[in-house]
Amino acid sequence: MSTATNDILILDIGSAWTKAFYLSSSEKEVKFAKAKLPSTAEDLRYSSTLLINKLKGTNKNPKIIITSTFSEADALAKPLSATFVNKEQTFKEIQEWFVTKNFENPIIFDGGASNFLRSFRVSDIGAYLSFPISETDLENFIGNKTFRVFSIPEDKYQLEIEEALLRNSFKSYPELHNPNKFNNLIITGGLFSYSTKPTRIALLLLDLMASGKVVQVLQDNSAFLNAYGALISQRKNFKSADVHFLENLGCLVSLGGTGKVSLNYGLSEVQEVSISQDEIALIPASEDQKVELTILSNPKQKFYVSGGEWGIILDGRTKPLSLEFGQEKSRVDMATWQQAHDKVELIKR
Repeated sequence: MSTATNDILILDIGSAWTKAFYLSSSEKEVKFAKAKLPSTAEDLRYSSTLLINKLKGTNKNPKIIITSTFSEADALAKPLSATFVNKEQTFKEIQEWFVTKNFENPIIFDGGASNFLRSFRVSDIGAYLSFPISETDLENFIGNKTFRVFSIPEDKYQLEIEEALLRNSFKSYPELHNPNKFNNLIITGGLFSYSTKPTRIALLLLDLMASGKVVQVLQDNSAFLNAYGALISQRKNFKSADVHFLENLGCLVSLGGTGKVSLNYGLSEVQEVSISQDEIALIPASEDQKVELTILSNPKQKFYVSGGEWGIILDGRTKPLSLEFGQEKSRVDMATWQQAHDKVELIKR
C-alpha cells in the first residue's frame, strides 16, 4: 500500500517531449530527479504514466502537477490524481518570481520544438549555414523535422540547420534591437538547454543582437523553468527556496563594429578594451565577478554585468549581419565566427 509523502512530481508535457521532475520533501533547497520521453500526442497519458512510474519509485504517493502546451492535457488531471496548471498561469508565476529575484528586464527564449513548426523562408535558414546545401535538401530536412520534432541532430550539419531555425525564430524579437535597455536573457528548452557546446549558443544569440545591445545570459540547463512556474503556482513557499537550475553563462556585448569599452572591477584601475571591426574578443570574468561595463560611444552607455562560463564576450561585427544563402563568403564567415567562439571553451567556472 502506498503512503502519502511531501514529495512532488511535475510533468511538463510539450509538443515534442514530456519532461518529469521529482522533488524531494525538503523545501529549503530545490533539488530534483528528472527524466523525459517523446510526447505521445495520440495518448498523452501513455508517456506521462511511464515517467511517473519511473521517478516515483515504490511506496510513494507524490503530489502530481501537470503543465502543458496541449489543451487536452487538462483531462489527465483526474485519472492521474493530479493538478493541472495552464501555460498562462505558469508564465505569470515565472514573471513574478523574476521580480522577487531582482532580474532586470527579464526575457525568456524557449528553444523548444514549437519553433520548428513555424513558417520559414528557406533562404533565411540557409544564410546561416557554413556548408553548401540545395534548397530542396534544406526544405526536405525542415519538412521531416516538423513531422519528427522530437528528433535530435545526428551530425554537425543538422545541428547548424536547427540553430539557424532558432535564429529565424528570434531574429525579430524587439528587445534585442533596443540598445538602450539592458536585459537578463533566460534561455531554456531544446538546444538552449541541452546543447553540448554552450559557445555555439553564444554565437547564435550575438547574431541576433543589434549594435550597442548588452545582455546577461542565464541558461536553464534542465529545461525546468516551466515546471518551476507550475510548482510555485501550487506551492508558494518554493518561491523563497534556493533554486540552482539557472546557470549564469556570462555577458554578451554587441558593439556593431569598431568600438571601445571600459571595465571597472572595483579595483584601483579601470581596464579599457578596443575592438576592431569583425573581431570577437573574450574578457575572462567569473560568475561572482561584478563589473561596471561602459561602452565608450557617444553618448556613453553604462551597464552592470557579471561573468560566467563565457566571461564577457565583445562582438565587433557589423549588424545586421550581411549573409546570403548560396554565397561562399557567407559560408566562410559563419565558419570563421564559429571557430572564433571555440576559445571560450577555455573558460570554466
